[in-house]
Amino acid sequence: MFYRKIYLPLLACTVAACSKSDKETSKDADPADLNSISVSIEGEFNQKIEARGRDVEVALLKFTKTSLEGFGVGGFIPDGNGSMKTEATTGLMKLQLQAGAEQTGTATGSVTVKSGNNQTQYAGQSYFLYYDTDVNAANSKVYLTLTEVKDTANLLKLRGQFRYNAAYGPDKQSDDCIKEALANSGRLPMYNADLCGAKKVKVSGTFTIYLDKVMQQ
Repeated sequence: MFYRKIYLPLLACTVAACSKSDKETSKDADPADLNSISVSIEGEFNQKIEARGRDVEVALLKFTKTSLEGFGVGGFIPDGNGSMKTEATTGLMKLQLQAGAEQTGTATGSVTVKSGNNQTQYAGQSYFLYYDTDVNAANSKVYLTLTEVKDTANLLKLRGQFRYNAAYGPDKQSDDCIKEALANSGRLPMYNADLCGAKKVKVSGTFTIYLDKVMQQ
C-alpha cells in the first residue's frame, strides 16, 4: 500500500510533469501518460508488471539541480474494478542525479498482492526480520541505478533500474515462532522463516520517467 493512496495529493502536482517522449508533444499533452515501468517478481509467486501512463506510480517531495528527495517509483496491475491487484514500489529515497552509480535507499521496497478482500504485503522490513543475515540490513534495502539522466527541452528524462528483496510475515506470530526467537536472542535473522511461516520474493525492474524542470529548486 503505497504511493497511489498515501501520496495521491503529492502526485497531483508532480506526476503531470513526469513523462514525455524525446519528440515534441502538444502543449495539452500530459507527459505522465508516457511514463513506463517493467517489474519482475520472483520467489513465492511470480509476476510480471508492465505499466504505462497512469499505471506508473511516481512520488517526489523535492527536485533540486543535483538530487531528488522523497523519490519513489512503482507500477501496478489493475483488477477488473479499476483497483490495484498487484503492486510493486521502491519506497521513498534520496537520489543523486548521476548516471551509472548504484544508490541505496534508506527505505525498503514492497509488493502488495490483492485477491478479493484478501491482501498480502511483502516488505523489506519483514525480509530483515526473517531472512537477512547482515547487521546493516544490506539485503533488505532498495538499490537503484540511473542509467540515463538527460535534458529534453523543459523536461528531465530519467531512465533507471532497481532491485530489492521483500518478505511476508504473519500479522500474528505463533507461540513457537516467538519462543524460538527468544531462545536464539541476538541471532540474525531474528526469526526462523520456516517455523514462523514467512515467504519471500525478489524484485527487479526498469523505468523511464520525465520531470518538469519548472519544479527544480
